[in-house]
Amino acid sequence: MAHEIILAKGKLQTNITNACSNITWSSHIDALGVELSFDMARGAYSVETGDQLILLSNKQPLNYFVVVTTSRDGQNNLTVTAFDRAWYLNKNETIIQFKKASASDAIGKLLDKFGVKHRIAKMNTLIKKIYKDQTVSDIILDILDQVRQETGQQHRMEMDKDTLVIERQSELLINPYIKLSGNTYSFPIAKTVSNPSVERSIEDMKNNVIVVADGDDRTKVYTTLQDASSIAKYGLLTEVVTVDDKNRAQARNIAKTTLTELNKVNESVSCELLGHDDVRAGRTIELNEPNIEMVGKYLIMSASHTISNGIHKVAVELKGVR
Repeated sequence: MAHEIILAKGKLQTNITNACSNITWSSHIDALGVELSFDMARGAYSVETGDQLILLSNKQPLNYFVVVTTSRDGQNNLTVTAFDRAWYLNKNETIIQFKKASASDAIGKLLDKFGVKHRIAKMNTLIKKIYKDQTVSDIILDILDQVRQETGQQHRMEMDKDTLVIERQSELLINPYIKLSGNTYSFPIAKTVSNPSVERSIEDMKNNVIVVADGDDRTKVYTTLQDASSIAKYGLLTEVVTVDDKNRAQARNIAKTTLTELNKVNESVSCELLGHDDVRAGRTIELNEPNIEMVGKYLIMSASHTISNGIHKVAVELKGVR
């Protein structure tokens, strides 16, 4: 895919791609936005903090960015670092109260307050909480964590140009295909694995979950759930979860969700793939490389795209979800 960078200053748009080198863009599961960076030689276009950038793919906008940092070296060469518009959600604090609003409605109300377009999956978990002096992104993450604890459903948010999209993580399965040239067949990038590294660990495993009351009454146990066969094999590994009294009725669900999440051998994979725009943190890709024991579905924890000599590659960190 052909990528270009457009510098937007007001109504004036300038294609600065030919002056840019070391173009990279990356995403991480723990970060809301995408980071774009590139270098420019001295004497090239004037790029300043606050400027807007458009990353094009095959002449179509892939994402919008705001220049956050510029730095120059001793030869006056410029390095530009920009973030997509989710950056503003990380920088704005607010005060807001929800009184038994569904999670999806609560997030929608919060984003409307800041004029952010959104597309949000339906989430029925009731939110009853006052948020003070917290960033918009942290409030959203807290709401999504409440949904996860109650229902076991993981959600991922990402910025699609100027719209914040929140979807169930299970619905973000990708299977991107590429063509090396116009006269060749397309093939899945999952078949282009190179430089793989696979690690399996029980470091974060828990097979015994205790849900207790929050606050001064933390000795009050609401429920306990464990996996006897896992304990017999790996030994006792306990997780204590504290919940508000208002969530007492959900204690069993919270214990079940926590045990399901933590009672497993974690599988971490790093590798390189030929690049495709769909590869982004929070999405899931399926691999079938039995010779290196990489078989099943993997959550993309981070994705770092690079373009060098016209070749688009992406380095990924993956977590097994099979």
